[in-house]
Amino acid sequence: MKIITFTAIKGGVGKTTLTLNYGDWLAKHGKKVLLIDLDHQCNLTTVFEKTRRNNTIAEAFKETDNAQKVKIDSVGPNLDLIAGFIDLDVLGSYLENNSNKEMMLFMWFKNNSDSLSLTDYDYILIDTHPDFSTITKNSIAISNYLLSPITPSEHGYNAKFDLETRLEKFRK
Repeated sequence: MKIITFTAIKGGVGKTTLTLNYGDWLAKHGKKVLLIDLDHQCNLTTVFEKTRRNNTIAEAFKETDNAQKVKIDSVGPNLDLIAGFIDLDVLGSYLENNSNKEMMLFMWFKNNSDSLSLTDYDYILIDTHPDFSTITKNSIAISNYLLSPITPSEHGYNAKFDLETRLEKFRK
């Protein structure tokens, strides 16, 4: 299983489109793909279904025993989705005082890998919000690869270096 996060500091660079199209391409070539929408705008989710408030990726960031379970929806042949949550940004701000705040998704994967058959996927593709928040850092922490599209502009170029600087600090 390979986990790939599509991330960038700048918005409008095509993260969601790339996540969707690459996932679709992999699925059409026989790979089993799970898409995870970690952007509170939920654009990846709304391609397939209406947004909802229950059973979304937000459950992975909750520590209560009564938290509803994440639901994996089949959205096409070989293509599944964990829906985004419109208040994920608010939830992320609540995590700031948590000592494991940047490893919560990792721990959720570890604790739910068997019950949700996460290791059955060839690829897990994660779409993120254009920021370097706690939620985005969680996706980076579990990823084998990061893909960061940039626009051919001064702002796009600067965003590339901003992301590299932040990634280096996060690694340390």
